[in-house]
Amino acid sequence: MSAKTVQDSDRLWLGKLKRGLFGGRLNPFDPKVFQHVTLIAFFAWVGMGADGISSASYGPEEAFHALRGFSFLMPALAALIAATVLIISAAYSQLIEQFPNGGGGYVAASKLLHPNAGPVAGSALIIDYVLTIAVSVVSGVDALFSLLPPHWDSVRMYAVVLIIVFLVWINLRGVKESVLTLLPVFMVFVVSHVLLVGYGLVSHIGSLPERIAESHVEAHSALSQFGLLFVLIRLLHGFSMGAGTLTGIEAVSNGMLALKEPRVQTGKRTMFYMAISLAYLAAFLMVNYYLFRLEPEHGKTLNAALFTQITAHWTLGGVKIGSLIVGIMMVSAALLLFVAAQTGFIGGPRVLSSMAEDSWLPHRFGHLSERLVTRNGILMMGLAAIAFILYARGHLSALIAIYAINVFIGFTMALLGMSRLWWRQRRTSRRWLRKLTVCGLGFAVSAALLAIMIAMKFSRGGWFVLLVTGALIFLCFRIHAHYRMVAQKTKKLDEILVDLPFGEETVTRDALSPTEPTAVVLVQGYTGQSLHLLLNIHRLFSFHFKQYIFVSVGTIDSGTFKGVSELAALRKAIDEEASRLVTLTRSYGLRAEAVTGYAIDYLSEIERFCLEVHQKYPKAMFFAGRLLFWKDTLWNRLLHNETPLALQRRLMFHGLQFVVLPIRLQ
Repeated sequence: MSAKTVQDSDRLWLGKLKRGLFGGRLNPFDPKVFQHVTLIAFFAWVGMGADGISSASYGPEEAFHALRGFSFLMPALAALIAATVLIISAAYSQLIEQFPNGGGGYVAASKLLHPNAGPVAGSALIIDYVLTIAVSVVSGVDALFSLLPPHWDSVRMYAVVLIIVFLVWINLRGVKESVLTLLPVFMVFVVSHVLLVGYGLVSHIGSLPERIAESHVEAHSALSQFGLLFVLIRLLHGFSMGAGTLTGIEAVSNGMLALKEPRVQTGKRTMFYMAISLAYLAAFLMVNYYLFRLEPEHGKTLNAALFTQITAHWTLGGVKIGSLIVGIMMVSAALLLFVAAQTGFIGGPRVLSSMAEDSWLPHRFGHLSERLVTRNGILMMGLAAIAFILYARGHLSALIAIYAINVFIGFTMALLGMSRLWWRQRRTSRRWLRKLTVCGLGFAVSAALLAIMIAMKFSRGGWFVLLVTGALIFLCFRIHAHYRMVAQKTKKLDEILVDLPFGEETVTRDALSPTEPTAVVLVQGYTGQSLHLLLNIHRLFSFHFKQYIFVSVGTIDSGTFKGVSELAALRKAIDEEASRLVTLTRSYGLRAEAVTGYAIDYLSEIERFCLEVHQKYPKAMFFAGRLLFWKDTLWNRLLHNETPLALQRRLMFHGLQFVVLPIRLQ
């Protein structure tokens, strides 16, 4: 068997393995593909709402512990948290209308406050999504391992990492596949908790007057002993500790591109589902704690103790089923925490890609895989979550101490921007006052909670997450400064060469000759870099080449994969610019043609085109330009892809002549 046959066999086998693990390639120009990779409101509720819904497993309990000795405040706190959820959700519904292409707090801060405010909000959201993954997975593993013998604890960290790797894998297969995989767990949790919490409230509603009378006495005693100010501080303390319940609200506005058209209606419907379910569970759980006079039990979560009391006397055919029902609910709660990590894997890469489009992060975070997902973003979120877990040594308490601070940075900046927008439109919008009131209330609540949480959690690890966020913000500004410098240099090149006059001599549109030397020029459009490359070829090789072929492949990334119209615009722009290069070359008496394409895997598509051209024109020589900096540093390599060098390696391996010409940037 020849070496080439063995190589082809290996490639075929690896291709089958890749398709089996990550799914087959999707055609981005297929109109039906958007139905495959986008979600209806119900599935979006599953994929993006799990973070908020799962917080019912720990948010209300943290608030309860913060109010020990002041249980009479529980109904007020339940109403306060429910109202806050509804207010912030209503404000974010306005943000969805304003920014239907997603980006959430990052885009709102960039467009409505200042472009430099964007990376602050975006960096905060990215770290928050990473912590969402870390907290959710560690909490779920802890819940499951609490059912196992103590000696299993030695493999707990391995289980955490394994589950994150599993979530990375299913997300690399595509958003819809990952949501469908986790749907049963989500539905078991929601249905069981909604029904049982509702039943607990109805079954004890008769004791409400008695509890109100007791609370009146407790409140009078507390006010006389501690004073009104101290009681209000305890209420705010409980409010801040239950703030974890509010995480996840921003996920829909960040992940709008994952929603099915019409996106705005789908997004607002998804937000409605999230707000109602989250407010219902958080408020009714706290009211149930209040009505049942719950006390903490060693080795049990507060929810487990509550559900045990509710189902204590339930029987089926004379057999007690309460323990079985509680067991199912606790297992579903633990598994839902894994589903909650999906919010990080859906929202985080979306924010990364939005920031990459604006050159705050490396452009590679906007690249799509064959499954039309932002592969680099998904991998980065998984690795960063593992890093935070290792920092906390797998302890949930250490992760919770630094959790939820960043999400309120995003809330505060986004709602400040929306408030500013409606104030500016007070003379042109009829409903500006109502919208300003909602966004203003959301901003005030978010800002107050942010200040309280920083003050309370700073010494418990909050300083670390603020330090990491600050470092990421600093890195974003460094990256942006580099891309801006490169853009300024290439703009000068464009100004010099793009207006290059067309020649007076023209040739007929005769077909190119397969027997003559042919220059195959890889270009990215009618730019100064492309013309610089064309002129350099002519200067170096004089009149050796009488015919030219321009190969131009448009990259389909997160910036262009937003809908059919965006892809059509990309196709039209690539064809028009390649045609203009052909016209320019022909005007100087040279034969020219263009080969255009559009691909997700940019490198492989160009390689395929080049091999096809070489088969037709054996005397072809291939040319590409590469930005050349004064110093070839690791920083430059990270921020700029090395496509020309990678192509040179591939094509020279096939025996093709490939020349990389420098485009020097001083």
